[in-house]
Amino acid sequence: MCGVNEAMMAMKVVGAVASHNEKKRVAKENAFANARARMTADAAYLTDLGKIETERGMAAREKAIAEMAENQKRKKDQATGINLGFGNATRVVQNIGTIMDADFNQINAEFMGDMITLNNQRDDAYANMKRTYNSLTPVYEPSMMSLGLDIAGAGGSYMATPRDERRFFTNYGAKASS
Repeated sequence: MCGVNEAMMAMKVVGAVASHNEKKRVAKENAFANARARMTADAAYLTDLGKIETERGMAAREKAIAEMAENQKRKKDQATGINLGFGNATRVVQNIGTIMDADFNQINAEFMGDMITLNNQRDDAYANMKRTYNSLTPVYEPSMMSLGLDIAGAGGSYMATPRDERRFFTNYGAKASS
């Protein structure tokens, strides 16, 4: 019966080491999966930002084209009004200027609306990235202390068996069975 207790203790120690190594392997795999998820979230965020900045450039271009068209229309209307001799030239220019100012205000309002929308999209893209980060399960490496405690528990179980049933440490622990 002496070999059974030693075999039991050895099995517990080997099991504790194997369990510790498995926990380390799982932690390493989870850390790698989290790193890949972060990289994917970062790439998606940068892609979203690229699209948003492209839209921002397109909105600025549309604004510049609309303003240029309004300037050309203003100049044409002023020249036409003055050339046709519609009364006071100053009044013609003031009247056309007032109409065009309203058009410019409309262009600026639409542009600001586009910028607000794009800023909101940028915030949403960042929030999506943060949600991905926050959804990742934290990785905990198994500690050597827990492995040591498991091995010590196996040793404690071995030492709890009666002395005459042990091959080693016969001078320590529980006395012979009655």
